[in-house]
Amino acid sequence: MAIIYAIECIKNGKAYVGCTQKIKKRMREHLCLLRNGKHAEPSFQADFNLYSESDFRIFALQEVENTLEQKRGRELYWMGRYDCKGLLYNRNKTSFQPTEKAWKKGQPRATAVEGKKRSPEANLKRRLAQLGIPKGHGAKISATKQAKRTMR
Repeated sequence: MAIIYAIECIKNGKAYVGCTQKIKKRMREHLCLLRNGKHAEPSFQADFNLYSESDFRIFALQEVENTLEQKRGRELYWMGRYDCKGLLYNRNKTSFQPTEKAWKKGQPRATAVEGKKRSPEANLKRRLAQLGIPKGHGAKISATKQAKRTMR
């Protein structure tokens, strides 16, 4: 189950609407961004800086099935409820969709895949060459671990 939530400012009634699986964890993430002045929503960040942290509360609006259509539809519904009153912090109302900036940034990278894929024979040769080589990458082994290995 997914939870549609709102972080509401008690002073002005504005809210940030989102969707998550774990509401407490998501609140901690929002608070971390807000305390460091790095939240993506500028008006939300400005109000957080203006008022105190205790003037904001988070609460669940609705529980929905964990399908993309359900989450998107209900989150947009709740965004619309706040937005029609002019009380929505969210600038991006296209839920679960990358922003235009992210989309433009990702398109050239997706088409610019370079290099050759190794043949199955080459992969087998590389795998056989790595067998028996420890994966510690030169990490030092403590005296306790060395003693345990010699006792085996």
